[in-house]
Amino acid sequence: MTKIRLALIIISILVLSACSQEDIEPTKLVALGDSITYGANLENSAQSAYPYIIGEEAEFEVHNLAVSGWQTVQVTEALRVDEEFQTQVKDADYIAMTIGGNDYLQILRNAQTESGGDPIMMGQIILQELSNSTVSAELNVLVDEIRSLTDAKILLYNIYNPLPPSNNLHGFGESLLPQINAAYAEIAENHENVFVADAFSAYQEMQDVYIIPNDIHPTEEGQAVLAEIGMEALGLE
Repeated sequence: MTKIRLALIIISILVLSACSQEDIEPTKLVALGDSITYGANLENSAQSAYPYIIGEEAEFEVHNLAVSGWQTVQVTEALRVDEEFQTQVKDADYIAMTIGGNDYLQILRNAQTESGGDPIMMGQIILQELSNSTVSAELNVLVDEIRSLTDAKILLYNIYNPLPPSNNLHGFGESLLPQINAAYAEIAENHENVFVADAFSAYQEMQDVYIIPNDIHPTEEGQAVLAEIGMEALGLE
């Protein structure tokens, strides 16, 4: 074999290797859900929201489709009719989402209004509303809708208590959220490749650090914790 021919072979190998590297698609994380996933009220949501932190740590390409204020049925509807949502989810390797919080916040707000602030009456109304709630069923429908588009791993966060112990409604969250969050665990048990990140436990007694003052949304520290427990749930750490 001549030196010229050997050089041409080596050059060809190097060129093909470079082309194959360029053709490798980056691992893609698509984020769905509500204002927590969006990164509401952060100075820089495109940097500090948990999907972007996961993306930076795991070297994922991140597409955040979360919308502040959305409830479960709105995400499901977007997946059914919005071509961008469908395309992004179909191409995803991972799906991450916080959802359901606004559904349950609506129940709390309704109870506060109807009870006139009376704690006993408010508790009774909340229990009644929860017994009639369809949120759990809607969450199952949402996961089924995602699964109809992709077999990507789904990271589902349960609901944290945003109220610090000093708030007179803190006890409602502590007593009711374990029951509510059981539905998230059940979804993971009944669906393949669905993983629950336990935001409720991570945030207990840490609201003063993890929640923006006079708000219900995570601080940068709170978002970082969501990223950490999300990566642990997915086995990325």
